[in-house]
Amino acid sequence: MISILIAARNEEDSILKCLQSLNQLTFPIDQLEIWIGDDDSNDLTATLILEYIRDKPHFHYKKITTNLGMARGKANVLAQLIRFAKGSYFLITDADVTVPPNWIEVMLSAHTPGIGIISGVTVPQPVTLWTAMQAIDWAQALCMIYHLSHWGIPISGLGNNMLVTKEAYKATGGYENMRSSISEDHQLFKAVLKKGYGFRQLFAVDCLVETQGLPTFDSLINQRKRWMNAAMQTPWYIRMLTLLPLFLLPVIVVSFITQPFTSLLSWIGLLIIQGVLTFSCVYRLRALHLYKYAWIYPVYFHFITFSTLIQYALVSPTYWKGRRYELTEIA
Repeated sequence: MISILIAARNEEDSILKCLQSLNQLTFPIDQLEIWIGDDDSNDLTATLILEYIRDKPHFHYKKITTNLGMARGKANVLAQLIRFAKGSYFLITDADVTVPPNWIEVMLSAHTPGIGIISGVTVPQPVTLWTAMQAIDWAQALCMIYHLSHWGIPISGLGNNMLVTKEAYKATGGYENMRSSISEDHQLFKAVLKKGYGFRQLFAVDCLVETQGLPTFDSLINQRKRWMNAAMQTPWYIRMLTLLPLFLLPVIVVSFITQPFTSLLSWIGLLIIQGVLTFSCVYRLRALHLYKYAWIYPVYFHFITFSTLIQYALVSPTYWKGRRYELTEIA
């Protein structure tokens, strides 16, 4: 039995597309259950869910209004849904994503004895230039995590495209026994590995799910602050690898005053390297339509990363799904 778990909060604009994609899964229905936890939504999320699943017995709806142990937010929803789930494998995704028809089969095929947690690939839909930049950002980050995983270096999990075995989850004690965190996927990833289980990071079009890009600068910075906190918990050499490209552009700009020709060549070289990296990532995901944006991505990357670092350094609260989280709740 496979249990799909979804936490939904104020998702009236996206929940139907998510449910429709889940209803098109090719996995046998008699071996599948889909649990949707409504995290106290105050829009039409509940109405839309109940109307859609009324003639689909393998879909189940639960209204979540209380907290279980130390769990809060999405972690609390998942902790409560797992108490109803009967599957030996939990597949976790979000209410604003669409999954491919063979999603379950692909994720299951990656599991081998000793593996406790598996992450797939998620990329925002490139509807605008702004969301296309986010798509390249996600693709490059997950591509790096994928390659590091082959060297046995664990970075993090992906909470909207994740498989965790029931055995591994239960071994951690569950979210209700973990410190409250807005980065619940990273928290579970660390807990599973701490119990001695292995991990896998996939990077292929067969396990690619699509999410919605964030429409505003503020919403994107809030997301990146959560990622930044997870990144700061990785080994120092991973942090250096992540931040090294950040300092290249300022050095090139400053040196342009005294060495304009050398700086120009450096900028061209940076664009070429970035272009090669972007091509290798989007090619594997059959998303070559993103490649036309590769030339501007370095500017986006530096702008967003610098902005995130400033906000992170200011220890400002993070707002997510209409709720406020302090820095101590982000880790």
